[in-house]
Amino acid sequence: MTRLLLKRNLTVFLFSFFALHSVVSVGGLYRSMAWVDMPVHFLAGVFSAAIFYWFFQRFPSHFDASRHFWVTLLMVLGWAALVGVLWEFVEFLYDFLIARYSLGLNILQFGLRDTLGDLVCDLLGALSLAIFVKLRYHNR
Repeated sequence: MTRLLLKRNLTVFLFSFFALHSVVSVGGLYRSMAWVDMPVHFLAGVFSAAIFYWFFQRFPSHFDASRHFWVTLLMVLGWAALVGVLWEFVEFLYDFLIARYSLGLNILQFGLRDTLGDLVCDLLGALSLAIFVKLRYHNR
């Protein structure tokens, strides 16, 4: 896959992800259809792992992802966990600073079970992409 094609695919995926998240948030579907949250966070994990792989493909002198699968897997999962936790902080700050004082905006945080489920889905998405990359591109 050429770099231009990879960059275009990541851009389309990012735009689609944020469009989906915006429609679901504004429409209140996170509250009425709680299961919608899981695929959104799964895709967020896939996307954060894709950014990880893009970075190390772009700057190969930093780390060779094809040589050390277990180290790469831990780094991908750590990166996805970091991105997921930062996302949850953004949701919390949105609820605390914006939605709390507005009568028309929906909250995004529904408790500890929701937050931990979101993080698990983020990690599962990243794990799925890491296994796919290993089997598709680095299988020896």
